[in-house]
Amino acid sequence: MAFLATLLSAFGQTFLIGLFTGTWREEFGLSHAGMGSLYSGATLISGLTMVKVGRGIDRMSLPRYTALVVLAFALGCAVTASAWGPASLGIGIFLIRQCGQGLMGHIAITTIARTFTAARGRALAVAQLGFPVGEAVFPALIVFGLEGGGWRMLWWLAALVLVLLTPVFVRLTYVALSPAKVSVVQTGDASRQDVLRDPRFFRILPVLLTTPFVITGLFFHQEAIAADKEWQLRLLAAAFVAFAVTQVVSSFVMGWCIDRVGARSLLRFYLVPMGLGCFWIAFNDAASAAWIYLGAMGISAGAGGALSGALWAEMYGTRHLGSIRAMQHALMVVSTATSPLLFGALLDAGVSASALAGGCGVYAVFVGPLLGGSARQEPPAL
Repeated sequence: MAFLATLLSAFGQTFLIGLFTGTWREEFGLSHAGMGSLYSGATLISGLTMVKVGRGIDRMSLPRYTALVVLAFALGCAVTASAWGPASLGIGIFLIRQCGQGLMGHIAITTIARTFTAARGRALAVAQLGFPVGEAVFPALIVFGLEGGGWRMLWWLAALVLVLLTPVFVRLTYVALSPAKVSVVQTGDASRQDVLRDPRFFRILPVLLTTPFVITGLFFHQEAIAADKEWQLRLLAAAFVAFAVTQVVSSFVMGWCIDRVGARSLLRFYLVPMGLGCFWIAFNDAASAAWIYLGAMGISAGAGGALSGALWAEMYGTRHLGSIRAMQHALMVVSTATSPLLFGALLDAGVSASALAGGCGVYAVFVGPLLGGSARQEPPAL
């Protein structure tokens, strides 16, 4: 169930939506900043509602909650496919971001983190395989589909697939809840209010939010990167294979390390590959740079996915894990709402895509070592 949820979340992820932005800008008469504003606004609203909607996994049966999310996701794809202007497109983007980028992954990771204890890191690595598989498979299919049937057909097809798979999701959630499949669940007493009173939480957040912020901004404007480097868009689409492969390897390696030394000890180091990858593409125009850049980004993305799935369970237990993850995810969504708008405005102002990548590299290299060590500190008296 978790793998299927993370796989199909691709329809709400920036790496896939970014392949449509050029077509949408042309069809609806939007600038880079205009498209970024529309996307950021829809993403921001989805993040604000995530705090309320995401905690439902702690209060509702998992099969019912999952079915509602998948059907709402299908509705978002249908609204996107039938968009007649920027407003309706924004509604569709809100729904696919809320359900795809947000709740599908939320269901998968929360369920796994709550179910497993001793092998939590490795279980999370397996559950998150859907992310890189989608990143390896879908971009090339989308580019092929855009050249063939057009963008509306692709979104109608996505809606149909989600509707047809809803019964499958429901059945798999019952299997996931079977006592034979469930390990001993680790519980804790830290509530969302306790977390908000913990200063470590706010020092850790910038480290965890760097990956989605940078990846969302750069992937959303990947057409601008291709133009700056004089690459064809299909080169970047093909290079997502490197992103997917390194993400898989990094996720499993990080999961193995988490099970041995803990997520809190590893948080400081996972952003370094991303920073180096951003530096590489900032100063290299060769076609091979696309593969190196996306491979390095995949290392940090895979490691970060395993870390964020295990970190809160280690620090605060699992009793209120859904609410805590929903809060963190809402803040993450706010960060991903900011970067397309900010990067779009900078591109419209004449800043090159290479310069943007270089700036992201500087930040990524330094923020982890500076703030990541806070996770190892003792908790305050709550």
